[in-house]
Amino acid sequence: MGYGTGVLRTYFAYYFVRGMVVGIAGTASLFIAQRTGVSQTTLVLARGCGMIVGPLVSSRLIGWTLRRGETQLAMATLLICKAIFALAMPRMTWAFGLYSAFFLLGVVMSVLDTLGIYLVTSVMKGDSGTRLSLYDACYGIGGMVAPFVTVAMPERVWDLLAVLDLCIALPLVAKRAVKGKPRDWQTKLVAVTSNAVDDSNTLGGDLEHADPVPSRIIQVGVAFTFISQIASTSVSAWGFTFASSHLGLPTALAAAVPSTFYFSSTVTRFIIAAVSRRVVPSAIMQASLLSLLMGAAVFWTVSLGISTSPFKLQAYLLLVGVGFMGAGSCPHYSFMLVSMSAHGKLEPRELAWYSTSVNLGAASGMVVPSLVSLPNVEMICAVALFGILSSNLRDFPWKQPEIK
Repeated sequence: MGYGTGVLRTYFAYYFVRGMVVGIAGTASLFIAQRTGVSQTTLVLARGCGMIVGPLVSSRLIGWTLRRGETQLAMATLLICKAIFALAMPRMTWAFGLYSAFFLLGVVMSVLDTLGIYLVTSVMKGDSGTRLSLYDACYGIGGMVAPFVTVAMPERVWDLLAVLDLCIALPLVAKRAVKGKPRDWQTKLVAVTSNAVDDSNTLGGDLEHADPVPSRIIQVGVAFTFISQIASTSVSAWGFTFASSHLGLPTALAAAVPSTFYFSSTVTRFIIAAVSRRVVPSAIMQASLLSLLMGAAVFWTVSLGISTSPFKLQAYLLLVGVGFMGAGSCPHYSFMLVSMSAHGKLEPRELAWYSTSVNLGAASGMVVPSLVSLPNVEMICAVALFGILSSNLRDFPWKQPEIK
């Protein structure tokens, strides 16, 4: 499946580069639009469409890849394709070719995401929340680095991403060429599964269920993740614009809004990763909503009364609210997935729907704040998320149910 192939370790580097891609794509696509005359909005939309479609069209292939133990070869191939698309973008002038490259880049990224979460939830079992949190932290670090890289080398940034992808793929290719396909991955996977069953009475331990996850759990997870992605993408993508244009804050203070969100969410991910083995995943989700709701309330309240020359206390409170929002939203992507898998076995098709809800929510978060004020978006989403989990407390409890 992937155990012993180096794929799980490789995903640390992949998520760092993925965070860079998200941070770079908007600015870099602007440079391409200025050079070629194509629509920047359409370029971004093309990548978003690819991210949404990718998991749905590849779920069967992902299942086949994992059953045959070909994750090593699959990840290397996808990374090489991603590098080819990145190399092509700054050299193309044909509009249809650019739109196609951005669309295919989105498809490849979403397939890599879905492959990764299925591999982690299948192999890591009770530790999957910890591993996914660390992946998310790498993603956040990449997102923080991205603006500086874009400013430093705006014309060569796509080449840098391509080189990084090839450097990530090279060890996988070399290991496969030298050692061939791992022969004992199935035995190792059975051992991991046995350990997971033995540890099923501990907090965070998952039992390998034969039955699939109930449909109501899938529906709750997909709806929750969709709304969560709208909230997190909205503040990270529109925080600077809202603070500078709508609130009229100085540039330095406006830039601190998305930076504070990323910093808070990244630091909190490391903290959650340290405690996740001792806490039920659903309890982490429930606690995170308290932080998110409090942060959204502070952000909404301060935004109503803040002036163009804010008192220091107003500015600090605004950033405090954003910080609580970042801390509250950071475990949603990883631990909703782990909480769902505690109810049964997630199949590739269900994980594809989960990935699609993530990408559709992120795409919506790029648009919704242009129609609704950002504080209102954050407050509505926070209340909705709190309501969804509170009304399903039996399925997403604060404590692990006692096994009779």
